[in-house]
Amino acid sequence: MDLHKGFEKKGFLSAGITNGIARLRTENAAWFKLAEDTNAIFMHTATTAMNSVHTTSMSPEAVAVRVLLRSCGTLQGIILLTERGMVAEGRTLARSLIENAFCVAALHDKPALFIKMLKEDSDASLQLQRKFIIAESLIASGAARTKLQAAIDANEKSDIMSPKKIARLGPLLKQYLYYQRLSDDAAHASAKSLHRHVSVQKTPSGWNYKWGAGDRDENAATLHHTILAALPIGIGITAMLKDTDGNAAFAELANRFQSMPPVPII
Repeated sequence: MDLHKGFEKKGFLSAGITNGIARLRTENAAWFKLAEDTNAIFMHTATTAMNSVHTTSMSPEAVAVRVLLRSCGTLQGIILLTERGMVAEGRTLARSLIENAFCVAALHDKPALFIKMLKEDSDASLQLQRKFIIAESLIASGAARTKLQAAIDANEKSDIMSPKKIARLGPLLKQYLYYQRLSDDAAHASAKSLHRHVSVQKTPSGWNYKWGAGDRDENAATLHHTILAALPIGIGITAMLKDTDGNAAFAELANRFQSMPPVPII
């Protein structure tokens, strides 16, 4: 069946895409296998960690487990999107996985500082929301507005936690370049991400619209960056929790990753 049969009516939910999942997986069988194996070890590590880490909710270990739980869903989402050739959508989640990796590295190397930043980020986010409500008059004058203004006045200055700041706390700062590229390529409505829908044509206009499943190289690059982010998450958390078997399993995945073929630069 044509991969894009019915695409003009249902897009990535069309029968052509659904029936083409096997084809897209076969094109990158080794990458999908490595991603699936990484997910299996993620899930085993998460289950083990939930049964063993019983601390206060904001201890570094408990926060690390919650980052892992978030990462499990993110990784699974990327696999599901990529098997349908949804490049921009999968890469947007890959960017999120890199952010999770920054958090785990920071929790491993500078746990107290990261927890402090995490709490301050929450306070700063609430403060920005309060200020927006006041600035845009989303609450009319009265007791509610007065109470909200008082909360703004009483709140101490806190900083928003940027991914770059988090990356600087651990050994993954170089991956911030990939975070930037995935932001430009997929996560943001940028000139580059919008160019994905441009097809150069030998016509008077010189171009036409393009939309559809990604090709083999695009999907391989997505999975490459996904696993590149997933491995330090697993290695960092298993090191924190002294899970030697889990750490060895992620080390074996890392060796497999090193032997994978090169992919195009995003």
